[in-house]
Amino acid sequence: MAPDQIHSAIPDTDIDSGMESSASSWDRSVNEVKEHAFARLEEELKKANETLKLRDEEVSRLSRIRADVESELEELTASLFQEAHNMVKEANLRQAAATRALKESSMKVDVLSAEVTALKTLVLTSTPSHPNLSREDSISMPGGLSGVGLFYRKHKRSPSHNNLKYGRENSPPDSPLKQKSNQSETDTDILDISNSAEVDPNVHREFVLWMKSPTLDKSDAFISRIYREDIDQCLEFNNSTLAMDVRNAIESGNLFIESMDKSKSHFPKKCALMELPLLCLYRMNLGGADSECYCISQICRNRITAVCDFLNYLRYIQRGLVKSLENDMYWEIVRLRKQMMLAKLGLALTS
Repeated sequence: MAPDQIHSAIPDTDIDSGMESSASSWDRSVNEVKEHAFARLEEELKKANETLKLRDEEVSRLSRIRADVESELEELTASLFQEAHNMVKEANLRQAAATRALKESSMKVDVLSAEVTALKTLVLTSTPSHPNLSREDSISMPGGLSGVGLFYRKHKRSPSHNNLKYGRENSPPDSPLKQKSNQSETDTDILDISNSAEVDPNVHREFVLWMKSPTLDKSDAFISRIYREDIDQCLEFNNSTLAMDVRNAIESGNLFIESMDKSKSHFPKKCALMELPLLCLYRMNLGGADSECYCISQICRNRITAVCDFLNYLRYIQRGLVKSLENDMYWEIVRLRKQMMLAKLGLALTS
């Protein structure tokens, strides 16, 4: 049979059916491959997402750690700076306190040295090798009337009282007015109006009773009179609060006065005690580590030193350091009271 005849013998339907079956099988294979690839890609994508999520969590954790470390570092730095600042401040305060304490100690040493010098003068001039010649001058009336002679005397102080500032030989200098007035008062004392002085019987009686048991208690009649007539008036200032502090410091022995540096061209112009525009050449300290310094005028300085001299002399008597006769001690007290009155009136203090 010829080829054309064989070919024509195979039906066309069978050929089409075979081609369709082959195409369908190919499509299924392609679909399976696609599904498998898609599943694999989905799985890889899922793993990648999980990996990214873990990395995001790690990044967040590290960011929090870094933020915490930075915050702690800032706090530590601030704390170190604050601690360093506090240490510097504390060191400066200690240095200032040490400087102030050194200055106050130096002032106390000067005061104590002055008191020692005064005590040596009192003791040495009252020994037998330096006889007290004032006893012969205690009676000024002719005839030697023993009952009356006690109340009249020429005003000549015992050698143990001459030129003595009780406990303050190294204190700031007195006013220029005093230095000028002393030249004209070399041979004359302000108290010697008629070259004699008369005793106040009441004051002398209280003094004699006080000498039996010397005390600085204000309940004593003699001390009460001195405060009422002299000290209270001498320490009366416009600034009453500071005046009371000054009185307490004087009574406790914690008051210091020093003169300003004279090389300065400007001085304070308001007195802390008077509260008035006055030239202040002195500085006052009431004692204590944190005590403030106050600028005071000449008249305030004179009043305070006059009171200090008086109370220091009473303390020396109380301690038994004054070896003069009782009558001489009375007249020295009168002189010191006069000094307080002169200071209160603004007059120059006498030697």
